[in-house]
Amino acid sequence: MNEFDCKEAFRRLSDYIDRELTAEEMEAVRQHLEKCTECAEEFHFEGNVVRCVKEKLARIDLPCDLLDQLRAALDAAGTKDAD
Repeated sequence: MNEFDCKEAFRRLSDYIDRELTAEEMEAVRQHLEKCTECAEEFHFEGNVVRCVKEKLARIDLPCDLLDQLRAALDAAGTKDAD
């Protein structure tokens, strides 16, 4: 694969952070980030935002029966679609 320019690397940053790219794309973005300070700064900023959001979500206390409520709602929605 050819090296990514800033536009191509930037377009894939979110997927790179989430590790949702092919191995080839991951490598191309990684190589670009090693060479481009501007894109590397954006990558670190976005990565920090994702980490902060995950940390805050981990601190939220959810009702014990939330999963059961979600399953029941999904089952009910699935039954409506079958009618």
